[in-house]
Amino acid sequence: MPHGTPGLSRRERFAARLLHYVAFTVVFLLLYGGIRLWLGGFPEALLFGVLVVSLGKDLIDEVQLARGRPPVAYAGVEHAPSNAILLGFLATGVVEPTGTLAGVPAAYWAGGLAALDLVFDLSQDLRAEA
Repeated sequence: MPHGTPGLSRRERFAARLLHYVAFTVVFLLLYGGIRLWLGGFPEALLFGVLVVSLGKDLIDEVQLARGRPPVAYAGVEHAPSNAILLGFLATGVVEPTGTLAGVPAAYWAGGLAALDLVFDLSQDLRAEA
């Protein structure tokens, strides 16, 4: 894949990933929107499951990068758009988790986790050398 080609600058690799970002944005928009429409809501267990697995993958990727290895599924699976879609759905009320954890509304937890993971994932994309 172009963004994995040795010799490209970080900016060039990131630019090459834009097609991936666009394609996965459409995939996650259709997937999450379809779940929302089909079920009449977005299950909170699914929301937090996606966020925890996504953060877990990024933690594993961080270890891989620290060891000089490429991230897990690099150039094959792009989940930054997943977080962007979830943030958009949370901000517009399409997804509305209820309840609290440690006195903090679940929607804030979900938004914070999605934002943290989005920044973390984009940072790793810029640092990945493979």
